[in-house]
Amino acid sequence: MIPFLPIMYDLNLINMKKSIVICIIFSILGFSCSTAKLTKTGDAEKKYVSTFLSYMVQSTGPQYKKMMECISPAYIKKNNINTAEYKVDNYTIWGYSVESYSQNDGLVVTKIWGENKKWVHQVTFKLVKENGKLYLEPSKYSDTYIDPWDSVKTYINE
Repeated sequence: MIPFLPIMYDLNLINMKKSIVICIIFSILGFSCSTAKLTKTGDAEKKYVSTFLSYMVQSTGPQYKKMMECISPAYIKKNNINTAEYKVDNYTIWGYSVESYSQNDGLVVTKIWGENKKWVHQVTFKLVKENGKLYLEPSKYSDTYIDPWDSVKTYINE
């Protein structure tokens, strides 16, 4: 068994070198991916959602083109969505407020309302970062509309 000892030592050294290289690669990948994380405070995410909601305000009408620019390009590509044939689903709102942000899942919770607050809905948006830019990740799409929100609770009590 002694004649095989140098061979085993060489194999262990090779395996150790491979392990080190793999660790370095994962460290680099982990570092590069960390730049795509959402912010801790959520200020940028809340501002992004606020801007998106401003495209729904009834005084300016639904601004479909601007709303579509807020949708995740990766989502559009993954689902083979032709943006010329789809519209972003929306509400005609008289006002809105951004309520909270969760860094763990990238969710921004908002309230939107109609004229004289006859109705108030809680709308939650999921944000993702792609190539250093924020986007909304839709919950679903149908025949002609993309739902830009993660979830909606309708007619909530204030």
